[in-house]
Amino acid sequence: MLFPFLDRLRAAVLLAIIPLLLVALLASGARAAGIHPGKEPPTRAEVIMVGDRLVDVAYHLGVVPRAMSIRGDVWPFGRTLANTTSMILGCPNYIVKKDPDIIPRTLRETGIKLILIESTPGFDLHKPHRDPMNVVPVLEQSGVLEDLGVTVEIVDFGAGVDAAIRRVGALLDRTDEAEALVATRAAAMAAVTADLPLVTDAGASVVVLEGVHQDATGKGFVRVDLPGGHTDASVLEPLGLTNAGGAFIAAGAKARHGFAAVRSLAPLKTARPDVIVLTGDADAAQRLLMMALQADPTLATEVPALATGAVVTLPTCTGSHVVDSPAILKRWSVTLETALAAR
Repeated sequence: MLFPFLDRLRAAVLLAIIPLLLVALLASGARAAGIHPGKEPPTRAEVIMVGDRLVDVAYHLGVVPRAMSIRGDVWPFGRTLANTTSMILGCPNYIVKKDPDIIPRTLRETGIKLILIESTPGFDLHKPHRDPMNVVPVLEQSGVLEDLGVTVEIVDFGAGVDAAIRRVGALLDRTDEAEALVATRAAAMAAVTADLPLVTDAGASVVVLEGVHQDATGKGFVRVDLPGGHTDASVLEPLGLTNAGGAFIAAGAKARHGFAAVRSLAPLKTARPDVIVLTGDADAAQRLLMMALQADPTLATEVPALATGAVVTLPTCTGSHVVDSPAILKRWSVTLETALAAR
């Protein structure tokens, strides 16, 4: 009878400790792109930009567009820009399928003469229909480009991030700033990748739980980041780790746009991740995790991540943060290295 008692005691202790650990981690938050004391505010340019990465690079060069089309649902900082100085036109699919006249209309109303469009292979791995390049034929067919004398410039991120940064710098008359940004980013990336991958032994795995909070209802839900998405490409693969989220699909969860919405975390027993990462509105994932432990205290001993306390909060990886990608990779690297050390 002694060992069951110890198991229950250990589970109770973990139930008390994990919420405190997560609260501390949540306090760190995700840093806003490039904001620090003494930084000059960006200049608003008379240009329309289509594409998250394009706007991200321009911002780090000190420029924001008068109007932009971005994936506001996956790039919160883009929504921040829209709430301050830039008009958001909707995501790249919206401006093509839902309101194809929104850019022509904006051109007529504002007199803008320049449009920059991002070209990135696999721009959105989960929703390919949101490719910014889909707007090109829409604009050509509208006739507005010739009527108003508007120039369209394509920024090809497929040729490499450095080349794209230089291209944006040339188009925005920020060539010196672009060269400095290329050098800074390259140095940061070299520093963070020097000691990667994190692990040499096979099998270290991660489950990524993204919390989503609904302001209208005050409720939240959780979705599991499935293998093959932006998180794998941006951080897990460079770190040499495996995404174990597929266990939720095997347990019956339905995949949708690279995620699986879940109400139960019971499949963690099958996935047996070494680390659990909370992203997005992490409090929603935290609540579901606490409920799962209360419903089944054996999770605390049978799931390696819970047994070692390897539950961490980290920034979401959507592919939008081009310039901050070394810093985000560094945060994942440092945090997961510490978590894996307890294995």
